[in-house]
Amino acid sequence: MSSRHHAALLGEPLEMPSSLWSATAIDGPTLKSLDRSETADVIIVGAGFTGLCAAIRLAEAGLTCIVFDAAEPGWGASGRNNGQVIAGLKQDPDVIERIYPGEQGRKLVQFGSEAPAQVWNLIKQYKINCAANQHGWIQPAYTGVGFAAVRSRYEAWRGRGVDTRLLEGFGLHQLLGTTKYSLGWFDPRGGSVQPLSYARGLAKVAVDLGVRIFAPSKVEALTKKGNSWVASCGQFRVQARHVLVATGAYAEKLVPKLRTSFVPVRTAQVATRPLADSMRKVILPQGHVASDTRQLLTSFRLSPDGRLVMGGSGATAGLDHSAIVPYLHKAGQELFGHIGRLEWDFHWSGFFAVTTDHLPHVHEPEPNLHISVGCNGRGIAVSTSLGIQLANRILGMAATELSVPVSSIGTVNFHMFRGLGVKAATLYKRLQDRVG
Repeated sequence: MSSRHHAALLGEPLEMPSSLWSATAIDGPTLKSLDRSETADVIIVGAGFTGLCAAIRLAEAGLTCIVFDAAEPGWGASGRNNGQVIAGLKQDPDVIERIYPGEQGRKLVQFGSEAPAQVWNLIKQYKINCAANQHGWIQPAYTGVGFAAVRSRYEAWRGRGVDTRLLEGFGLHQLLGTTKYSLGWFDPRGGSVQPLSYARGLAKVAVDLGVRIFAPSKVEALTKKGNSWVASCGQFRVQARHVLVATGAYAEKLVPKLRTSFVPVRTAQVATRPLADSMRKVILPQGHVASDTRQLLTSFRLSPDGRLVMGGSGATAGLDHSAIVPYLHKAGQELFGHIGRLEWDFHWSGFFAVTTDHLPHVHEPEPNLHISVGCNGRGIAVSTSLGIQLANRILGMAATELSVPVSSIGTVNFHMFRGLGVKAATLYKRLQDRVG
């Protein structure tokens, strides 16, 4: 077995996990490990959406970039999620504007609002083959609390100029293919992609623009050398003026305190066998994607090859997602079992980073060291936009112009007990979903 398979991040082997996405994704570019010392303008650690989008923007501007990934592009959360492109951040606009009063709050809300457009623009500009679907996102209410949240979000975004719609009764049932929900709201900014194909497509674009991506190549240390940074990867070194760390939940110890500034949470996805035509015509017939308001939300969509793909419904801090899968199967049966039999074919999972305020964080602990973390489950749109913004920061944008404010690296209290915390939070949220 190669050293690549012996190595691990957060306990996971560095081979692409088996999933519907890995079984159906486009091929990525042919890459190799770092085999000599190099220099560049920018070092990027992590070939997920953030790192790859930053590399593309920097290459477009004429800077030389070297991207490292310990496994391969899209290996982490970028290639394992449900594939829903959702506008906004995890916190609602009014909450964000209370946390950050004035212009900063408005900028952060606008950043989340416009994030899906960044995805669609990149896909269109570079003709990325990732089954992009811009038909919109629906959030149905699951409990009484969810009813209030749906109405509030509909009004909040409509008041900010978004052409949202409130969906009720039969009209909602027709769009979703289930009578489980009676109220929801529609957001035209959303949609879906095949997430691993999107990541691999971005990697192809970056390589075509002259970006050098080394994978599998794990950066073991970052050190200062005068006004430059040096990334150590085995016996080789890469020197550059700027470093962007975009490792998401898989931060490990590369930057002091970073891995204890968030909680890595593992959620699962499941997918059926391709559905019969009679079922495809009923479930999300107009191509929408959906995520409900449960505390342990359930996301559902159809894949490009006509499978029902569901995600969420639980979390764990460990590697074993087997306890989550039955909840997803049960949720699928409750929603769509009346249409026909659901035969499950795939299940997979991965970690994403959750911050204490449920907002993305940008850090600059030292000059020319740039870090982003914490998309909190809104990773496709937010990560894409963060990559572009951090590239602009490297190109000279003032820190005060960033939509996500630069903050110091904090520490999650009792981080060493995060596994117990995630378990307790999961049990509590399941109780909330039952009593509503």
